[in-house]
Amino acid sequence: MIRKLKYVSSTSLLLLSMTLSVWHSSVAAKNEEKTGLVPEDYFDFVYIKSPQISPSNDDILFVKQTVNADASGRNNQIFKVDKRGVVSEFTQGKRDSSPKWSHNGSKVAFIRSVDGQSQVFVMPAHGGEAKAVTSLERSLSGFEWFPSGDKLLLSLSVEYDGDSENNKSTDDSKKRAEPDTVIVKHAKYISNGAGYLSDKRTHLFEFDIKTKALTQLTSGASWNANDPVISKDGSSVYFHANKTGHEYEGDQNSDIFRLDIASKRITAITNHPHNQFSASLSSESEKIVYLHTEEAYEQVDLMWLAKNAKKPVNLTKDFDRDAKPAIWSADNKHLYFTANDHGAHRLFSVSVESGEVKRLLNKNQKVGNLAVSNSGQFLVFTAESSTELPALYRLDLGNNKVSKLTSFNDKLRAKKILSPAEEIWFENEKGMKVQGFIHKPLNFDKHKSYPVILNIKGGPGGMWGHQWFFENQMYAAEGYAVVYVNYRGSSGYGVAHSQAVRKDYGGADYQDNIQFLDNVLAKNTWMNKDQLFVTGGSHGGFLTNWITTKTDRFKAAVTQRSVSSWISEAGTQEYTPNQMTVEFGGHLWNNFNAYWYRSPLKYADKVSTPTLIIHSDADMITPIGQAQEWFYALKVNKVPVEMVIFKGETHSLSRSGKPTNLVARIEHILAWFERYKG
Repeated sequence: MIRKLKYVSSTSLLLLSMTLSVWHSSVAAKNEEKTGLVPEDYFDFVYIKSPQISPSNDDILFVKQTVNADASGRNNQIFKVDKRGVVSEFTQGKRDSSPKWSHNGSKVAFIRSVDGQSQVFVMPAHGGEAKAVTSLERSLSGFEWFPSGDKLLLSLSVEYDGDSENNKSTDDSKKRAEPDTVIVKHAKYISNGAGYLSDKRTHLFEFDIKTKALTQLTSGASWNANDPVISKDGSSVYFHANKTGHEYEGDQNSDIFRLDIASKRITAITNHPHNQFSASLSSESEKIVYLHTEEAYEQVDLMWLAKNAKKPVNLTKDFDRDAKPAIWSADNKHLYFTANDHGAHRLFSVSVESGEVKRLLNKNQKVGNLAVSNSGQFLVFTAESSTELPALYRLDLGNNKVSKLTSFNDKLRAKKILSPAEEIWFENEKGMKVQGFIHKPLNFDKHKSYPVILNIKGGPGGMWGHQWFFENQMYAAEGYAVVYVNYRGSSGYGVAHSQAVRKDYGGADYQDNIQFLDNVLAKNTWMNKDQLFVTGGSHGGFLTNWITTKTDRFKAAVTQRSVSSWISEAGTQEYTPNQMTVEFGGHLWNNFNAYWYRSPLKYADKVSTPTLIIHSDADMITPIGQAQEWFYALKVNKVPVEMVIFKGETHSLSRSGKPTNLVARIEHILAWFERYKG
């Protein structure tokens, strides 16, 4: 069939032309409105934590975390998603966390910080006024509902010889200022974020909501009761503890115990000379699953134990990945858990009967904060990727359909152009396959040349890749290509990969970073090999220092929370002599060279790269002295160097530090690189 062309007048053509012109202008304007991520965008990020599904399966509670008005801290508020998918505020407080449904679903308890002290509040599940049910003076670290709904299990810090509040003198004549001292007795006496440790230990208490009676259930001067879970009938509590008496001397052992509430009798469920932790009970309390590992570099496995069984079953022995804490399916036939895997943090299930492990989602992303419905029909979890900010999701297990439940970050995301993480694999000098990633600069043009930032992850455990890592986006927005590699020692690639850096700091990890950089430079001619920059934090900071002692190919370096000398690091940070001896194959008096010959400080006279040092003065993992020694060494050797010290911050500055400081850190990095980019 031949269609006849209709006559179109010149007026119509003009109108059509004008319409198309306006449309193109509108599209261009919309594209121009989109920008790359800048450091101050951090103030608008929303994070999701602690999802909890109601016993009726109808409602989901979660914590929404935002930066507060003056960016000095963060607000935590509890929200609800109802069965229609409507998201609404559940509490009005700004310091609310850990929501938990009572077993019949009629009430919700949560923790609220009041004048710096954590208290438990309870409110009706349908909404209403939240009322404080505790007035604690001791430090509260967590709570659980008893099935009866009239009592709570509290985890509280107490003095080993009784509550110090009861031992204080009331004699007015003795109200002089106390000496400001710390008495150190144990090898572990400091901790990042906590500072100097006291002799307080965490123990379990039963709290009667109506009578306010507080009954101590566990006690002990040398151990802590961790991660308690209550049996279905409320008669017993399971927890893990290191009861060797050597926890604070660096002993890493831990076992699972059962506490009988009525008698307060404690029975060991496991008795293994290594680490058992994070117990989870099946719904009928007939089975228990827990995590087990032989030592730091060995695989973390899921073990399950039937009631009255003498020998546990290893469900993940052939998985070759480190399992995270598991939750039971409603029918108690499967367990759900997450694990690092090739740059992603994935969701898995494992059959209790067969031990078969299945990946439930194939998308490259980071999954966390799992919760399973009582019906067994769905899971909820948080997820993020290299270009997707965190949100809450639902997975329907019948059809594997994923639904997004929250959209707090969508408005910001719609205004931004982001650079996805592109996977790159290469073969190192040992013939091992190693995975790295590239973020291209925004508005990438393959005909142009771009500067490159080698960003070195910490660890050496852990992994980067398919996660929301905002600072890499901020570098890409400034026109840099960003490259990083999950070098030997990283998790998510099997035990052999994790163990390959043992007693070889500055060896295998250094080689993988440099070989990866050389590999991507050779394959991407748009990368300017004469405009290279390097940064990293923690172990990545150590490697940044180490690399600058080996080469002058980088225009500038930013070393963050780094190690410059393993000699001084060994005796000043939170890890104990036992732990450092395992890490280095000996201590300073029988294996001195293992520490000194792998210390950047030994080779500081070889450095010429302009270096910015970023450190926190309350860092207990890599104490401030590490930065000061490196600053001193570079000054002596006439290397351009500056140091930015963040007061009151810890080793966690880059992830959970004061928001204004966190943002300032990134601005300092960008400014330093810009100074030397010419």
